[in-house]
Amino acid sequence: MSMSVEKAQKILSPVPYDHGFHFFAPDGHYSGETATSLCSFLSDLKHLDIESIRFHFERCDFQKWLRTTIGDEELARKIDNLDKTTPDEPLRRQLSEMVQKRISELQLIDT
Repeated sequence: MSMSVEKAQKILSPVPYDHGFHFFAPDGHYSGETATSLCSFLSDLKHLDIESIRFHFERCDFQKWLRTTIGDEELARKIDNLDKTTPDEPLRRQLSEMVQKRISELQLIDT
C-alpha cells in the first residue's frame, strides 16, 4: 500500500517537546536527551549511552512512541521484529540503520 505525501510529512514532522521521546537510564535518571522527530531520534540513537537504548528497546518504548506519537506503524513493526538478544553495538547499528532507511523512504514520498 502506498503512503500519501501528507502521511509521510506527518511522520517526518517534529512533535511538541512534551510528546518527544525522553531517554532515560535504566536507573530512572533522565539522560538529558529528548527526540522530537525521527531525525533527532536517529541522532540520539547514534550517540546515547547503549544502556539507555537497551532499556527502552527491551520495554518496547520506541515502538510505542513511534506508533502512538509519530504515527509510523511500519517502523514500529520492524523494530518489534528485532532480536531482543542482539548484542549492544549491533543493536544500536540495526536500530540506526532502520530509522535512517525509513527517513529516506519517507523523504522520497515527500518529494
